[in-house]
Order: sequence, then structure tokens, then C-alpha cells
Amino acid sequence: MAYRIERLNKISEVKGIDAFLITSPISVRFLCGYFYNFEIGPSPFHFLPAALFVVPSQIAGLVIADNETDQLAALDVRIAVNRYSSYVYDKPLDYLSRFLVKIHELIKQSGIGTARIGIESDSLPFSLAESLTFKFPEIKLVNISRDLEHLRLIKDSDELDLIRAATHLCDIGQEAVLKYAKPGMTELELFTLVRGDMDTATGKRVPMMADMVCGSRTAEGGGNPSGKKIISGDLILSDLTPCLNGYWGDSCNTVVVEEPTSGQRKTFSEVKKALDIAINAIRPGVKAMEIDRLMRSHIGNFPHHGGHGVGIMYHEEPRIVPYNDMELASNMVIALEPAIYKKDYGIRLEHMVVVTEYGCEILTKFQHCLK
Repeated sequence: MAYRIERLNKISEVKGIDAFLITSPISVRFLCGYFYNFEIGPSPFHFLPAALFVVPSQIAGLVIADNETDQLAALDVRIAVNRYSSYVYDKPLDYLSRFLVKIHELIKQSGIGTARIGIESDSLPFSLAESLTFKFPEIKLVNISRDLEHLRLIKDSDELDLIRAATHLCDIGQEAVLKYAKPGMTELELFTLVRGDMDTATGKRVPMMADMVCGSRTAEGGGNPSGKKIISGDLILSDLTPCLNGYWGDSCNTVVVEEPTSGQRKTFSEVKKALDIAINAIRPGVKAMEIDRLMRSHIGNFPHHGGHGVGIMYHEEPRIVPYNDMELASNMVIALEPAIYKKDYGIRLEHMVVVTEYGCEILTKFQHCLK
């Protein structure tokens, strides 16, 4: 992977930052490659999944619990790993103090007892901030959350490879919907089969968000699969968002079980046309709001964004929304998702694209179809 830690140097120069303490799982993954499997939820045996301490021109240090080491092979060799004792059974758990000791040691070793440390204020736990200001009273904490978001906008080649792999899972999932959907099964039964194909393709369990709804529920724009039974003539809206090795894919299709009505065919065609209009308009320099406007001008308003950036988060900048005047640039990755929602059904279609020098490349290869 690209050694993205070096990009912190620019933030250091602009904001006078002496060191960085990175605590959000997404920023840790972006900068050093460590991915925490968030699907299992917070661990009762560690304080944070990981924290990254960086001093420009010095060795970066990753602090992790000793039972969270399965991703270490993906790390750059230039990153020093600092483990703290977390799970124990023969004495009370004390992972917080052990974590703090490791952070304090890294700061002392760096020789920056008086410094400006860049932090992510929306993901820095209070107990860690309190400990730092008590232990090192001359340290000043500086929020760099927005600066890190800007760093993530343009994808590196290794990131694009990871995103392509995730979008391939989306394609497998959408094909599985066509293969398995039939009257009499429930939304949840269909989702279980679809997810099974996606997990089998990658050889492991993959964290995933999904809308998988049928019939009148499609008019609501989506939702978790339920025990609702699919009947003949139902539309099925499947929006699949898998996370593979820390990077996301996103794809949506709407299919009909058995034969569509003429109204459904017309609605599907209009949404597909809006999607094609947006794809054909994407190129560097175009504002995000203009892409959104083009879709709504063709099919009318719909009650959500027209698209969003995708990468180490499933929803990030550039947001394709009416207010966003951000200009698109090469190697931004965007999911486009126009929709029409009627009284008794809804149709949404979605492709992911990467902005290129003269236009864009469609990453999701599944061809939208109504049946």
C-alpha cells in the first residue's frame, strides 16, 4: 500500500502540528492499513481498536490490544507495533490504564513534551484527552478531522483495487437476487441466500449493510430484510453495501418477481435514464450539485441524496446533493443513486464510478434489469 502517513507532513506544515494522534478506525485504516472488523461491535477487552501516533521524520507507532493482532501482516514495515495487555481472566480488567501507558511512552520517546498534537476531536475519547492534558500540561490538542477527510478524497491505486474488489461482491450479490428471488420466500430468506453467495465468493464473512425489501416497502426507499413474504408481481429493491478489507462497495437494483406492469417498466426506464445522464456528465471540474441537479431535472425530486463518495467509509465526500459546490476530481469514487418513489412502489438504481481524466469509469459491472 502507499505510505500515506507521509501526507500528514502537509497538515503539519500548514497548521504547525508537531505530532498526530489518530484514533478513528477509518483514519487508522487509511494511514497504516490496520482494519478493525466492526461487525462484531465494541470489544469488552480493549479501549480502542487501535491508535496511531505519528511524529514527522520519526517512526510511526501503532498501539493495539494484544488480542487484536490478526491484521498486522497488512501493515507497512515502517510502523512500530506497541501491544498492551487486554484480556485477562485471573485479575480485574485494566485495559484503559495499560493503553494510556503505551501512549504516554510514545510521547516521551518522541521528545515532544511541549507540542501541538493533531487529533480527531469527534473520535478522541474524553478519558484519553484528560490523561494527555494532565500528564503533559504543555501539550496543545488541535482538531484535524476535516484535514484528514480532505486527504481521503482522492484514491490511490491500491485503494481503487480494494474498492474494485468490494464492488465485485456487489455484482455477485445482484446476480444472486435474480437467481434466488421467487414468490413465497421472505425478504430475509432471500437476503440470507444472497449474502451466502457473497461470503462464499470472498472466502470469509464480510460485513455488509443492505436494503432488501419487497412490494409496498419499496415505496419507503428500503429497510432491513424482514419476514414479509414476496408475492408474484412484487418489486424487490436490493441495495448492497459490503465492506471488504476496510473498503466499501455499493450497488442498488430493483427487480420484479415474474412479470412487470407497464407502469413499472416506464418508471424503471426513467430512473435508468437519469442514472445514465449523471454518469455521462461526470468529469473533473464539474460540481457535485450539478450532477444532482441533472438527475432531479429528469425524474423529479426524491427524498435523499443523488449520490455520495465511497471508499474507507460507505458515505463520504463528495456528496451529490443540491447544496454541494465541491468540484469533482480524478480518482474520486462516487455512487450515484437516482430513484422514483410512488404511492405503492419505488425503484432505485445505483452504479459506482471512479472519476477519470475525461469522464468516469463504471466500477459496478452488473447491468441493471427489471427481471
